[in-house]
Amino acid sequence: MPAGSPEESVMIGNWTGNKSLKWAGVAAILVVLSALPIWYVLHQRNQKPVLADQSVEETRAVSCLGRIQPEDGVIHVAGPYIWGDSHAPRVESLKVQEGDEVRRGQALAVFVGRSNLEASLAQAQAQVAKARRRVEQVKAGASKPDVAAQQAEIDRLQAEAQHAHSELRRYEALRATDDVTVSEVEARRNAVQVADFAVEAAQHRLQSMQKAPDTDIRLAEADLATAEANEERARRDFEASTIYAPEDGRILRINAREGEAVGLPGLLDIARTGHMFVLAEVYETDINRVRVGQHATISGDALGTTVLTGVVERIAHNVKDAAVMPGDTVTFSDKRVVETLIRLDQNQPAANLIGGRVIVVIQT
Repeated sequence: MPAGSPEESVMIGNWTGNKSLKWAGVAAILVVLSALPIWYVLHQRNQKPVLADQSVEETRAVSCLGRIQPEDGVIHVAGPYIWGDSHAPRVESLKVQEGDEVRRGQALAVFVGRSNLEASLAQAQAQVAKARRRVEQVKAGASKPDVAAQQAEIDRLQAEAQHAHSELRRYEALRATDDVTVSEVEARRNAVQVADFAVEAAQHRLQSMQKAPDTDIRLAEADLATAEANEERARRDFEASTIYAPEDGRILRINAREGEAVGLPGLLDIARTGHMFVLAEVYETDINRVRVGQHATISGDALGTTVLTGVVERIAHNVKDAAVMPGDTVTFSDKRVVETLIRLDQNQPAANLIGGRVIVVIQT
């Protein structure tokens, strides 16, 4: 191709244009690469507060284990104690079954020996009635016929005394004329003294019959008090032969059936299921973040997919060993907890899962 031809000029122009495009591409790449660090820093700055908020959110809750329980826990109803009876009480008849809802004061069971105790109570009541009549009799004094007879005796003695006085005056007059001896006068004077003493004694006897001595009254009242105490003991023993429900609630378990003696577990267990709770065991390292009134969620295998809610109602004032066993027993042995009571917003299904282990998350 001849030098300076039009074709050569076109080729040189094309090469120069391509070179300029390459340099422009290189410059663009360098700009992008230099901008990447700046973009990354700015992006990280924008993301850091979000991560910090997420971390704070994660540490706001306190997680621990707990167990479901009714209000005031489970009530273990014991058998009766009969004064003077060293044998364990035996159930004669049961009035309830497991799962029954009972009211306070409702009869739960009757124990063997109730009929004998009823007879003892009737006997004690009769003794009280007898002692009460004795007190009334002593305070009233002697009967009217006895008083009338004593008054008649006084009248007779007074008549004899008057005759004795008359005889004494007559003999004193005869002595003045020496018609009687001195000894005969003295005999009449002694007869007067004896008659007067007899009248006085009879009058004192009448007074004692009309008013009983204080010692007799106190003795009769002491006998009455003893009879009343025996009646009260017999009444208590009779009433104890029937066990009544101490609170409204549900019968959870019957430990002694008809014909069986009541042992250490007691007669039966009652739970107040009207209000259900969870007793959470908060680690002592977390308890300073827990306050009364905070909300909590409760879940666990026993509840399945159900999640319960509740509010912290009471926090214990002492630290104790954990009682709810976690899956990892190695780390469990040295854990110290503070029991925290959470009132549940829903009674079901917790009322049917008393004692169930749950996981508690308290929102702090």
